[in-house]
Amino acid sequence: MKTEVLTIQSTADREAIRRIGRLLRDGAIVAVPTETVYGLAAKAEKEVVARLDRLKGRPADKRYTLHIGSAEALNRYVPRPSLQARKLMRHLWPGPATLVFEPDKSSLEEIQNMLPTQTYEMLYRDGTLGVRYPDHPVTCALLTEALAPIVAPSANPSRQRPAVSAAEVARYFDGQVVAVIDSPGSCRYQEASTVVRTGCRGLEALREGVFSREDILKAGTVHILFICTGNTCRSPMAEALCRKYLADKFNCGLDAVRERGYSIESAGIAAFEAMPASRHALEISREKKTPLESHRSRGLTDEMIVRADLIFAMTPSHLQTVIAAVPEAKDKCFLLDPSSAIPDPVGQDIEIYRACAEHIERCLSERMNELL
Repeated sequence: MKTEVLTIQSTADREAIRRIGRLLRDGAIVAVPTETVYGLAAKAEKEVVARLDRLKGRPADKRYTLHIGSAEALNRYVPRPSLQARKLMRHLWPGPATLVFEPDKSSLEEIQNMLPTQTYEMLYRDGTLGVRYPDHPVTCALLTEALAPIVAPSANPSRQRPAVSAAEVARYFDGQVVAVIDSPGSCRYQEASTVVRTGCRGLEALREGVFSREDILKAGTVHILFICTGNTCRSPMAEALCRKYLADKFNCGLDAVRERGYSIESAGIAAFEAMPASRHALEISREKKTPLESHRSRGLTDEMIVRADLIFAMTPSHLQTVIAAVPEAKDKCFLLDPSSAIPDPVGQDIEIYRACAEHIERCLSERMNELL
């Protein structure tokens, strides 16, 4: 096989892009540039990937990452990405980040019905899918033109340094791949993409690369805000119970929820500053192992509203106050109980507080499953 080194200057070179797209669709292996390193693009098909394994000298049980040419292309493979995943996509794509998704059961069934069995089994081996949307317009055009799922591991034999130029690829694979694409602006980072997983364990940086763990946490943290009147009863209990819900879900300590990419806070629309949680709220929180001893009340600010990704209000009037203050926040504002207000227990006995906490707890479980 003779390897062609083909220069594609830009996405305007439609003839060359269509030709390479056809080659990929027909099962050829083509070395393509990204903003990090070169990749060996290949159709996610059993026979093609077996050739790719032999070419790289890597075991057949190694996972490969799906590469897409547009954010819209993800819909076919992950129909309903989580809120956290959508934040990561918005801040990191296109770019040097591989996102590992955990589609829910119904999504996996939907995907399985759409894809060939061998492709599904190859891409979703343990119910997860790694996806890369590179920041390289020419390669994205090639991926789109292929009209097939494409994987693209780094262009290097096993245990060798990934190629960062067309010449390096040719030294590794001359005569073994159909073509090497040379294009302006390739491999500017010259290091691996960051790998991030988001799912049942929250946000996990599996491999640091161009983006650090701190970058990932900043990009993917979901900010949840609970609103009541005085921020001494309902919203502090909701904040603490939400943190406990997520800690149980992620099997981590309460203090580790922030590290998993969830920031939870509360405020009141008519709160006095720095007041402790009410006596009965403190008692209930101790019962439920959701401590509120360090809580101090805060008044709601426009900055809190803008920063939040999800805002839960206890009553319709709270909701109206938030939306009146920042109208563009309307789509992220919800009643914690969509069917009724959660009454204020202030001044009543501990049984009323206990009933209020249990009401909040029931609603949280439903809302978290629905919106996260």
